[in-house]
Amino acid sequence: MHYFTDNIGALAGLVSFAAYLLYIVSTLRGKTKPSRSTWWILTLVGSLIFLTSYTLGARESMWIMASYIIGPLIIGTISLHPRYGYGEKLLPVDIACLSWAVLCAIIWLVFNSPIIAFGGSIILDAVGLIPTARKAYLEPDKEDALAWSIEMVASVMNAIGVTMWFVSSDLTWIYALYLLIGNGTILTLLVYQSFKVRPATK
Repeated sequence: MHYFTDNIGALAGLVSFAAYLLYIVSTLRGKTKPSRSTWWILTLVGSLIFLTSYTLGARESMWIMASYIIGPLIIGTISLHPRYGYGEKLLPVDIACLSWAVLCAIIWLVFNSPIIAFGGSIILDAVGLIPTARKAYLEPDKEDALAWSIEMVASVMNAIGVTMWFVSSDLTWIYALYLLIGNGTILTLLVYQSFKVRPATK
């Protein structure tokens, strides 16, 4: 069983990173405009979740967690360029997300608890997705639906790789479930808007 979960976990990480590469290429081609606040928050969150999950005993999801550090870091760096990043100035929702990121980081340092950091990081990750979810709904043409689709596949694979759901001694299943919900929400918004703006056929 561990051989299966370890391997599918590694494969999920590779698929996830492939989705990030596709997103990066789309950004460099000018087809996608990444939200700066989202990707920098996700870089911070990915690092916190990776460290706290390892401390709590998670192993099956470490590959996909690693991709959630490297991918957002590259995209966040690219988004700093005026040509590629989304938004000329910080919107109220961006400021709220960044403020929450700072607050969660402070709470993590003060309590020095991996469980508090883990839970706070997932909440922060969800908050960090708000600007991208908003953009996916209002301006779906500035997001890459294919990259999000591949990321959703990686999330499903990661969930399969997590053993003994809801009764595991670690909290891996919580993060796996969150990835399904988070990535599924963005993808659903993109698909919904795609059908909404598509002209009716005669």
